[in-house]
Amino acid sequence: MYLNTGNDVIHLLTKRNNSSLYVSITLQNGTTLYEMYDGFSVSDEAGKYQLFLAGPATGTLGDSMLDTGYPNNYDLSGMSFTTPDRDNDRSPSNCAAHSTRRGGWWFNYCHFAFLNGQWSPGDWYKPWYPTLENGTSVKGTTIMIRRN
Repeated sequence: MYLNTGNDVIHLLTKRNNSSLYVSITLQNGTTLYEMYDGFSVSDEAGKYQLFLAGPATGTLGDSMLDTGYPNNYDLSGMSFTTPDRDNDRSPSNCAAHSTRRGGWWFNYCHFAFLNGQWSPGDWYKPWYPTLENGTSVKGTTIMIRRN
C-alpha cells in the first residue's frame, strides 16, 4: 500500500482502535496549555479524511474543536479535510485558501482551532480561539495520538 499523505497515516493509526487526541500549545513564556479528546479518528481518502472527535474534552487550553459553545458552524467533528485545492468546508469560500489561513485543516465555517496555518505570528489567525486569538504568543504546538 502506498501512502499519499500524513492523513493516510493518521487514518491507519486510528481506523481500528479507540484513540484519543492530545493537543498542546507552548507559549513564548514557557507555559504549556493542553486539551485531551477521549475519542479521535480520521477516515480514509475516499471519506475525504473526515475527522471524528468525542468528548468530553479536558485540559487547560479550552475546547476549540468539539464543543465550541457556538452553533455547529465551528465544531470540527464530522468535517472533511480542506486544502486550497480541495474545498470540503461549509463556508461559501474555501477556508484553506483564505489569506489569513493558507493551509489544510478540518474547517467547518471556518474555525476556532487551526494548527496548520502560516507560522508567521502576524499571519496566524485564531490558532485556538478564544484562548489564543493570534499566534504572537505561541512558541510551539504538539498534536499526539494515543491508543486507548
